[in-house]
Amino acid sequence: MSRFIPATRAGRPGIAAVLAALLVLTGCATTGSEGGVADGRALTITTSFEISDLDPLDNGFWGNEFGYSELLLRPTFDGKPDPWLATDLRNTSPTTWELALNEGITFQNGTELDAEALVACLRYQLREDPSVRAALPGATVSATGPLQVSITTTEPVPNMPNILAEESMFKVYDQAAYDRAKGDPAALLEAELYTGPYVVRSLDSEIMKLEPNPDYWDGRPALDDYSIRFIEDAQARLLAVRNGEADLALYPPTAMGKTLEGSTDAFYLTSTPRSPTFALYFNQRRAPFDDRAVRKAVQQAVDYRQIADEVMNGLYEPATGIYGDSMPYAVRTQQTDLAAARAVLDEAGWVAGPDGVRVKDGEPLTFEVVTYPQQPDSEALAVAMQSQLKAVGVEVTVRSVPDITATLNETDGWQAGISGAQMVSFSGDPIIRLRDYYLTDSLKNRGGIADPELDAMIGELSVELDEQRRHELLRSIQRRIGERAHVVYLGMRLPNAVGGPRMKDYEPNPMLLWVDARTAPTG
Repeated sequence: MSRFIPATRAGRPGIAAVLAALLVLTGCATTGSEGGVADGRALTITTSFEISDLDPLDNGFWGNEFGYSELLLRPTFDGKPDPWLATDLRNTSPTTWELALNEGITFQNGTELDAEALVACLRYQLREDPSVRAALPGATVSATGPLQVSITTTEPVPNMPNILAEESMFKVYDQAAYDRAKGDPAALLEAELYTGPYVVRSLDSEIMKLEPNPDYWDGRPALDDYSIRFIEDAQARLLAVRNGEADLALYPPTAMGKTLEGSTDAFYLTSTPRSPTFALYFNQRRAPFDDRAVRKAVQQAVDYRQIADEVMNGLYEPATGIYGDSMPYAVRTQQTDLAAARAVLDEAGWVAGPDGVRVKDGEPLTFEVVTYPQQPDSEALAVAMQSQLKAVGVEVTVRSVPDITATLNETDGWQAGISGAQMVSFSGDPIIRLRDYYLTDSLKNRGGIADPELDAMIGELSVELDEQRRHELLRSIQRRIGERAHVVYLGMRLPNAVGGPRMKDYEPNPMLLWVDARTAPTG
């Protein structure tokens, strides 16, 4: 039996201590001053992604990132979650986990978060979300005490702590209030569904305004005035910081790091990455990527070192595979080898034409890659790859799309696309992302990957309780993905943000937890 190390209020450091530790990590401290945006108890953030409503199933992942909702467990860099709403989690048998909630937690509407309320929420998500059901086969949830909940599955779930710390899995909200409000954005706003330190008071297409939760269960929130502005254009987000209209700009293009060297009104902030940030996804249902040789040649022709050091000005680390070298199970499966790329294309019958572009059966070796404006680095990566692949006779065109997720979810509307990778999940777990993106029957299998051998390895990994054996399986899985060139990982961006003078000591959180109850400017 494995055990989650508890942090209860008696005898062990509680959630307040965990938040205090995170405060040190982010480099934020609460100070007091007066004067609008310069007030130490005020914070304005700009982000490229609009939050359209407060529906927990559609947009619930934003809440824990921005401090208006919380998860059962807190993600950590090393993938071993800490307590949050739950204070204890342990598996009492290979297929049973018992968790305990902290005392005194209420939703923002005043309703108590007890075992019955949590069970209602978890059962609803199990019923409505196929990804949750797939991660927890045959799961049943029951209250075993006022603050105790039991989760039982038909198969072992070794990564249960990570699932409970995963923003794409279980959100925590008032199920009864949600049942009354769902489908109505105004009612969802008024329902005050969540437990977080900040309550959303207004929301439109330009700005979200939040206030401190006066009954927050873990102490007084640090901010009195807190807003999130939705600005798609990266330069406009930067300008807001430089003009003193915002304290922090999220998702800046990496090129901004060079621009801001020596600046005193805006600072390019970084921290340590855990896994590649962007990947090149292939639509294996369509030519030319139904041909393994083409995928392999692209993998070998990409210059990962050049992307990191030159294209991204040293603000990336080279992607050598699915995971960063800091992960104990990482295997290097990608390397640049132009001779090998040319050889594999030669062997597959792709012959260089008079203009240098390879041709087979009268068809040129050309493809379109889609990018998206919310992450400007995707365009820079595409242009770099376009130049690099020309050296082996592959012609690439680039097209920007407004919604990369919707595009890559289509069956036929794309050939290749650059999008977020992060194969270590939000909670630091490798199993969730492998199941999502590589299993043949997964709804998130963007490229139509159908690899029975890979399916079998991921299936075994998903139920293996022994950590050493899981690491062995993870290494085999990485080698299989690399050999088949199912996906190419392009670069590992240092987690980044742009901060104004009051946020120049802020350290971007690799788990995307931008704001918690203790976050505030330092000046």
